[in-house]
Amino acid sequence: MDCDELQKVPVCVDGRLAATKATGVASYAHGLRAALAATGRAAMVLGDARGGVLDAANPLPQIVWRRLRAHLPLKVRLWREGEMLFAGDVFRLAHARFAATGKLLELHASGRPGIIHWTYPIPARITGWINLYTVHDVIPLTDPALSPIDATALRQRLDAIAAIADRIVTVSGHARDAIIDALAVGADRVVAMGAAASDLEHQLQPLPAPLVAGRYFLFCGLAEARKNLPRLVAAWRASGVAERLVLVGPSFAGLPIPADVIVLPYQPRAMLVTLIRQARALLMPSLAEGFGLPVIEAMALGTPVLASDRGALAEVAGDSALLVDPLHIDAIAGGLRALSRDQHLRRSLSDLGARNAARFTPAAFGARVRALHREFAGDSRLAL
Repeated sequence: MDCDELQKVPVCVDGRLAATKATGVASYAHGLRAALAATGRAAMVLGDARGGVLDAANPLPQIVWRRLRAHLPLKVRLWREGEMLFAGDVFRLAHARFAATGKLLELHASGRPGIIHWTYPIPARITGWINLYTVHDVIPLTDPALSPIDATALRQRLDAIAAIADRIVTVSGHARDAIIDALAVGADRVVAMGAAASDLEHQLQPLPAPLVAGRYFLFCGLAEARKNLPRLVAAWRASGVAERLVLVGPSFAGLPIPADVIVLPYQPRAMLVTLIRQARALLMPSLAEGFGLPVIEAMALGTPVLASDRGALAEVAGDSALLVDPLHIDAIAGGLRALSRDQHLRRSLSDLGARNAARFTPAAFGARVRALHREFAGDSRLAL
């Protein structure tokens, strides 16, 4: 199959989180769709009646019916509508089926087989298609104290997926090594391709009071143990810098947050981009990450970055961020003082970051994804 013919093969991306951009996985999925559109025909989206909204109202009859279906070996057929593939409540059903039977949900699509990208380890596959599963990290398996995810349940799901996946896709070399070790899969079946920083072209929004452009440090993300927020807050207090500390995320309940730290809920995309662009620096001294997409988003927007000196963050940021020891409050505090006082350092990091971010544009990421697709050009499943 030549490249022109391969471009005609249907490519689909799951729409599990299509209605949100508020998580790293959702941003990854949006970036993947942007990457595919930038390098060829846009991908179809696998959706359900919820549009990927997992916390939508769930009437009792639907719950009962889904639990019943989970135990029944019924075929789930996908129907096509334009550039969409649909099945009712498919993502919840996949998890219910796996919990009930330990088996993946088998989906059936009419027409020419294609390539499906599962942007998260969803326990489902499209029969007769090339199934590619993104596993962002295995932190719950390697460092269970750093993640709220049930390690036993995740391992069962990952083992089942690894047994049938055409490839496991991940986002960094560090994550790839951890996946190979944790799941005991062949190195040839796990590929690290990075991610794309996308959806950054937004008009600047007025900053929420009392923020002033360039006069605050920004953290954005979940308040999980791996994010190292207690040390970050303590370092900010110890640093004596004039800039405010701003935390943006869904909930920081239970953390000892001083009253002078500004806490914001998840923001609309345009406001989040504004907050990143106008920050003195983005802060990400995490203890563990699979990739660290906010780091690349900040670099693409010209904002200096402080990040951990180890793991995926050190790999992804390279020499384009101020890297500090995340276990030492004094090291983080020293980094904050340097970013507060040294204008030359900030300019240098901004320039270096912009060059580094070029590795993670939609076009660059799309080229890597399309190269992976070409590895399946001779697969009989894709032949007409």
